[in-house]
Amino acid sequence: MRMLVALAALAATVPAFAGDTTPAPTRVELGLTVRGHLIAPAGKDSESVREPVDVRAAFDFVELPGESAADAASRRYRRATAAVKVGDRTDRVTLAADARDIFVELVGTTPTPSLTEGFLSREEAELLDTPFDPLLLGQIVPEGATATDTTWKVPADVVAGLLAIDTVTEGGIDVALVEAGSDGATLGLTGTVTGAVDGVATRITVKGTAHAACDPAAAAEQWLITGSIDQLHVTLAEQREPGWVAPGLDIEATLTMRCSSMPGDDTHRLDAPAPGRPVGQGRTGMVWHRHPHGRYTLVLDRRWRVVEDGPEGLVMRLADRGALVAQCSILPLPRSAPESPPTVEEVSRDVQASLGEQFGHIAAANETTRDDGTRMVRVEAEGAAEGRAFRWIHHVLTDRAGYRSAVTFMLEPAMAERFGGADHELVAGIVLLPDPEPASPNAAENREARRPEKRASSGVLP
Repeated sequence: MRMLVALAALAATVPAFAGDTTPAPTRVELGLTVRGHLIAPAGKDSESVREPVDVRAAFDFVELPGESAADAASRRYRRATAAVKVGDRTDRVTLAADARDIFVELVGTTPTPSLTEGFLSREEAELLDTPFDPLLLGQIVPEGATATDTTWKVPADVVAGLLAIDTVTEGGIDVALVEAGSDGATLGLTGTVTGAVDGVATRITVKGTAHAACDPAAAAEQWLITGSIDQLHVTLAEQREPGWVAPGLDIEATLTMRCSSMPGDDTHRLDAPAPGRPVGQGRTGMVWHRHPHGRYTLVLDRRWRVVEDGPEGLVMRLADRGALVAQCSILPLPRSAPESPPTVEEVSRDVQASLGEQFGHIAAANETTRDDGTRMVRVEAEGAAEGRAFRWIHHVLTDRAGYRSAVTFMLEPAMAERFGGADHELVAGIVLLPDPEPASPNAAENREARRPEKRASSGVLP
């Protein structure tokens, strides 16, 4: 990651982006509304299930270009929030107070946000993943003089970044200089794009306008775009198929953006920090997840996508370049005596028992101890399910106080090379936490009744 001197200088108690030697900061106000339906497959010979969705999101941040304005920037968010209604349920997602200073860089043409001294939650990272990110808008502007009614194409990789998709397979976005004068230049954006996200097909229709400052060129009736895009209004209509890790979409989204110069003496202050976020050197593409009842916290690659997080545990799938590589489940276990953590032999027996007729043989088994004292037993088994070969990798983590969690990975042997050491990387990011103190004796009884391990066996695996 390219580090920014300007980002390191930010502090909640001093004016943001102050100083005469830094580039001028820009205030960006962005609104996004989405209406339509989510589409979930209902199984063989059944019609897909459509559920209405309504999203209203608002963002307000101050941006300072980094070492290269086209590659990176630091942003201080005054506001980042979204109200998401799916069916009858409404959720509100907000960027936490201790995550308002964001470093964003282009990974290829994908704007990727991160913290320098911690990790964004998955919900926060997804909240910031909006189409037409300002880091990419400079790439829709033509180089050199342009006459009105001239049209040019946006490069396919830039289109993918603008639309927050993985690839473009057909079509694209055309930009035209609609009009120009002393009030600036108006650009028209149109196009239909066919591409893919997480390996599933998507089709997006784009229509919108953008505005930027301009000056007359030396040639008659030609203009030079001399400023950044300062206004944007885009409508996106998307039809996306359901996939391994996310539902399909049939939606229409409207995005509006306004950029303005920021006074050097801006004194907007952040709220007090929120507790609980893992600290440490941030890494691009990594997010953190916390167990709903505080049993563990986890820093992991964002390619692991949550498909279920409920009483039966956390279930995720690893999607890489459109392929489903593996599935992972994490389930806290009952606390054990600190002096008697589970052994390799006990875990191996439980693996064989849990797989039943699917079990073939134990391919590998070992135990290690992390620097923090957490003991990890790893058992790899091979077998078959529904006539297909599978590999199961089971980890049981036990910390010094006896708190435990089971982590199970499932993949086909053909995906082993692509999977690599993903299980080691994920397990290394898990920190087991003590049980939260109950508010009252009755609360303790209720919590015990709700615990997922109450429905598990008494062994070391669920």
